[in-house]
Amino acid sequence: MKYGKPTMEQMTKSVYEIDTTAPAIVLCNYGYFDNNTFTFTHTIRIKILKKEGYSWANRTFRSGSSTSVRGKTFNLVNGKIEVDKLSSKSVFHQEIVKNELFVTKISMPNVKVGSVIDIEVSYPWIPLNWYFQETIPVLYSELVLERNEYIDYTKNSFGYVKFYIVEPNRWVTKNVPAFQEEPFMAPVDNYLSHFEFDITGVSIPGRVYASFARTWKDVEETLGGSKYFGAELRGSSSFFNGMAKQINASYDNEVDKLKAAVDTMHVMHWDGTNRLYASNLAGLKNSYNKGTGNSADINLSLIKLLSKIGFNVYPVVLRTRDEGRLSKFNPTISNLNYVLAYVKVGDKFVLVDATDKDAPYYILPDRCLNFEGRVLASDTMNWIPLTNNIKYQKQAFYMLTLDQDDLSLKGDVTYAYKGYAAYHFRKDYEEAGTQDNYIDNLTNSIDGLTVVKDTLLNLKDIYKSVKEKATVEIDNQCFASDSLVYLNLLPGRLKENPFKQEKRQYPIDFVYPKSFKTTVIITVPENYKAVTIPSPKRVKLPGNTAAFTYMVQQRGNRITLLYQLKINKSFFLQQDYKFLKAFYEQILEKENEPIVFKVL
Repeated sequence: MKYGKPTMEQMTKSVYEIDTTAPAIVLCNYGYFDNNTFTFTHTIRIKILKKEGYSWANRTFRSGSSTSVRGKTFNLVNGKIEVDKLSSKSVFHQEIVKNELFVTKISMPNVKVGSVIDIEVSYPWIPLNWYFQETIPVLYSELVLERNEYIDYTKNSFGYVKFYIVEPNRWVTKNVPAFQEEPFMAPVDNYLSHFEFDITGVSIPGRVYASFARTWKDVEETLGGSKYFGAELRGSSSFFNGMAKQINASYDNEVDKLKAAVDTMHVMHWDGTNRLYASNLAGLKNSYNKGTGNSADINLSLIKLLSKIGFNVYPVVLRTRDEGRLSKFNPTISNLNYVLAYVKVGDKFVLVDATDKDAPYYILPDRCLNFEGRVLASDTMNWIPLTNNIKYQKQAFYMLTLDQDDLSLKGDVTYAYKGYAAYHFRKDYEEAGTQDNYIDNLTNSIDGLTVVKDTLLNLKDIYKSVKEKATVEIDNQCFASDSLVYLNLLPGRLKENPFKQEKRQYPIDFVYPKSFKTTVIITVPENYKAVTIPSPKRVKLPGNTAAFTYMVQQRGNRITLLYQLKINKSFFLQQDYKFLKAFYEQILEKENEPIVFKVL
């Protein structure tokens, strides 16, 4: 491919025959590191096939401190190719870590269905990553890294795509299909076929030698020497001394002191960015006084405060879920983007994040639940699981009456949300903005549901379970045919199996163990005689990794459903897929099995 020279065949292409659903395709993706100039050049050509593909005209690249960008949009007008050049006003360079990590954002001009886009980005240094697969088809991808005697680096490989050409410094793929998301997956970057690179050392004879990430100890030393990490933790402490003195004077036990320290950090507003390093040299005190900061500003401040209070606390560095899995065996700095506090409370250690005011100290945000993190500054600990062993638990209790006239269900429901269920309830309620908006969302979550009255308890107390009491009416759960009435017992039941594919190429990720327990009591009219009652069902996966119980009981004109679903581990491998698919098939069948009445 030559930049700025699309072919007429590419311009007239209106559909990708192999995948007619594709909104866009990558025609060519080419990267080349020039050993002589120390420059990496990334050239990509994209064809827009549908309006849904417009987002591919807005690109973000990890780049270097000195980055040049050019781009062109080509459109076929009356048989001739017209060109719109990328304006410098539509190129945005952002410094993520001062003098170390940058991103370049591009918004291409005059993009339409049928457009071809060429983008070329050049910067000194080798790339941090290279993607051979995207969520749209990639017809051709090639990466060439000329070997340089002065730069040592490691390469991590991810994904399942087979290479067309593999040479010592050259890799090529052809006709890679679009990555297809499936239910219960980690973010896409965990699965896309790609390389990640880390500089381990630079050696220029007679001038300089620097070792960056040959070992995890190197990583720890580099972070310890950073002005935006280690120096912040070692810096002047008078500001945090005052906070610590006040907390120690106000509380006697460690749990209350830890809660107070986290609450103190909640004064700061998290700006939504995940960072390993503090944001500026003015210090953590400056970020606290501003009342806003990135995740490192907040959590490094927490670590410092906990240390001053007297806790045994360590930094834990990690990679968030959206960025992919962190390799224990290939030391890296560039792929780290978050830090947590690992603090000893009593005789146990707990991971703590202070960025979210809706989370108690023992709840980690989903973004942090990503396999393992690296403990720094400890002689006895290296790698720890990124979990606090908290489950997602939701309980529901329905007390309903079947109206013989319109076959609706009327009554009350009580919900209890614990652990991650409570955390996400608070986040969803906050996102809804108002009580009315929340009730609209609740109504839409169950087919035929109308909420007459709704009361919430413990919404603001993050250390208590959220409880919800509602008066409801539910339609579409019951229908009549001739002299028979069919009643579905479980509101919000599954409509389809979430696992539809015959085979699955990727692991199944539930994020955390989950538990759903529902009791439904329905009083039916006296003249309803049950002729078919669903039989009991108990299913367990091997090793009790998941379990399902379904039982219907009848006493007079009162029907009781006892329902329980437990997912006892968060992560399943591909070979477990067939068991999970069959497991959910039995759940679906039982949830949709009605009780049948004869009307006397």
